[in-house]
Amino acid sequence: MRLSAFVVFAILVSAVLGAYAGEEVSYDLSDPAEMVLAVENNGTRFSWQLQYGQARQRVIKHLAAGENQSALQAAKMQFILCPPDELSITAAIDSVKGALRALDANDTRANAFEEFARLGPAGPDKQKGTPDDLDNPIADVAPQAPPRDEAYYREVDRTMDARSAISEEWQTRWYETEKIFARLDGGAFDEALRLAAAALAESIKHPHGNVDGDWELQRNQDIIDRIDVSLGVVYRARSGTVAGMFEFIESCKEFALYGPAGKDDRMGTADDLAVPI
Repeated sequence: MRLSAFVVFAILVSAVLGAYAGEEVSYDLSDPAEMVLAVENNGTRFSWQLQYGQARQRVIKHLAAGENQSALQAAKMQFILCPPDELSITAAIDSVKGALRALDANDTRANAFEEFARLGPAGPDKQKGTPDDLDNPIADVAPQAPPRDEAYYREVDRTMDARSAISEEWQTRWYETEKIFARLDGGAFDEALRLAAAALAESIKHPHGNVDGDWELQRNQDIIDRIDVSLGVVYRARSGTVAGMFEFIESCKEFALYGPAGKDDRMGTADDLAVPI
């Protein structure tokens, strides 16, 4: 099973740092719980991709202390931030379920959450307004995010802008995604979406693709991938489900590329597009 690029990168960083410190690093990467715990802090302040692993660590700490409500809040953040591959999603759903079981001493809400997280409000028949519609059992739970204030984000932006000033154009767009990820980690999802929409509108214009040996196409694809992941995080934060997530991401890319008039560039025709959010 293929791990996400974010998970692989973070695990490699963790392994390198552990080896440098003389520590042995050994995890079973086929086990979702161990895979998440293998993601450790690499010492950089602006590395968003590691924070979902830290959210899982907070879940474990809260559960050990009997702080079950806080564990649920941390687990919800893990679910929101996790990369969009099946192993990471499974681990995050299991994390939420574990916190719910600790709170409720039964499986009722835990199982209801898994069903909602997988299927969304439309339920198994994928049609809203029918008897099998589902409710999100943790809709009113606030995700636990590290404290961030406007001064923090200003410093992030200042740092990224300073790097951009001495960088190539594609690197500037990469640093814009770092601003997005800083907001995602702090739970500032609306601001992250605003930045992601602007970054997508610019980056979607550049040729991109996963092509071996073509560095220009690949680096632009990497930027698009980071924006895609950020859109997925915002989607889960707002909807509480992975159902429809990839369709939402594609609709954002299509709207950024063609605008409301669609591919034919004429309003009032069959291919007109609605704003995704």
